Amino acid sequence: MGFLDIRNATKSYGAVEVLHQVDIAVEEGEFLVLVGPSGCGKSTLLNMIAGLEDITSGEIAIKGNVVNGVHPSKRNIAMVFQSYALYPNMTVAQNITFGLEMHGVPKADRDTAMQEVAKLLQIEQLLSRKPGQLSGGQRQRVAMGRALVRDPDVFLFDEPLSNLDAKLRVDMRTEIKKLHQKLGTTIVYVTHDQIEAMTLSTRIAVMNGGYVQQLGTPKEIYDNPANLFVASFMGSPSMNLVPVTVRAEANAIYAVTTTESNGEIKLAFPEPTPALKAYDGQQITLGIRPEAITDPDGADRKSTHVETLRAQVEVTEPAGSDTFVTCHLGGTECIARMRADADVAPGQVFDFAVNMEKAVPFDPRSENRIF
Repeated sequence: MGFLDIRNATKSYGAVEVLHQVDIAVEEGEFLVLVGPSGCGKSTLLNMIAGLEDITSGEIAIKGNVVNGVHPSKRNIAMVFQSYALYPNMTVAQNITFGLEMHGVPKADRDTAMQEVAKLLQIEQLLSRKPGQLSGGQRQRVAMGRALVRDPDVFLFDEPLSNLDAKLRVDMRTEIKKLHQKLGTTIVYVTHDQIEAMTLSTRIAVMNGGYVQQLGTPKEIYDNPANLFVASFMGSPSMNLVPVTVRAEANAIYAVTTTESNGEIKLAFPEPTPALKAYDGQQITLGIRPEAITDPDGADRKSTHVETLRAQVEVTEPAGSDTFVTCHLGGTECIARMRADADVAPGQVFDFAVNMEKAVPFDPRSENRIF
C-alpha cells in the first residue's frame, strides 16, 4: 500500500472508456511524473486524484483513506495549474494566503506561513504586487507558493511550465527539483515533455491511449523500454528502431541487417535469453539509443560487447558538446551521437562502434520487448 493508491481506476464518458484500469502506488515523498502525448489520459487521471473528475470504477486512496466521492476541498491536496489561476485583483500575499483564510486559519498563522514560503521561493520582494505586474516565472512561483503554504498531503502539478519560454522552463525545472529534495513532498506531475519527466521524477508512468504503458524509474524507462511506444517516445533524439533478422550461429546469436555501403552486417547479442533464441530466423526490431552508436574512440570503455559496423555518413549535425551523425541501417535512418571533435564528414564510409549491451530487442507484431 502506498501513500497515494490508484487501484484499477477507470474513467468513461458515456460508453467511451478513456482511462483503462490504472494501477499505481505512490510512496510518501515520491515524485511521480505522468507523461505522454496529448489525449493519453494523464490530465484526466490527475483530475480524478484531485476530485475534479469522478472516478467511474476502481479506487483512489490517500493515506489509506478512499477518497472516491470526497469533495476536492476535503482531500488535503494542492494543485498547481498550467494557467497559474491567480486572482488578478489580489496581491501576491493575498493570493498565497487566500486558501488558508477560507479554511479559517488565524491571520497571524497565515502571515507566518506566507513569509516562510515566500522566503523558500525567493519572492519576498513581490508580496505587495499584483499578478499583472509579474513575469510568467514569477507567477508560477506564486502559484507554487499558494500550494506549499497549505502543507497538503499530495501536490498535483498540471503542466505547470508549458507557458514559459525554453530557458525559464529549464530554470523552473531546477527550482522544482530542489524544492522537492528539500521538502520531501509527495508530488504527482503531468507533462507531455519527456525531458521534464526524466529530470524531475523518481518514477515515471508513460501513458498512451488511456493505458499506462510502463511504470518505472527514469533509468528503467530509458534503458529498458517495455514496448516500441515507450522506446520511441522517451529520449531526445529518440531510440533508433532497426529491422533485423535473428540468426543463431554456433554458440552466438546475431542481429543481421544491411548497410548501403557495406552489405550484410552481423551484431552479436551479449548473453541472449531463451526468449530471444526462439526468434531464430525471424525478423525483430532492434532498439539502439543514439549514444550507443558512436565513433570507436568514443565507445564505452566499460562495455565488453562493442561491435563495429561500416556505413556511409549522410548528415552531420554539430550540437556544441555533441555531434549527431545520420546513417542508414536496414533501410532505416539512424542517428549516432558522437563527441564534438569526432572526425566524421558527410559521404564518408565510417566505422561506427555499437554498444550491444545497450541494444533492446522488440517483437514487431506485439511491439513488446523480448525479455
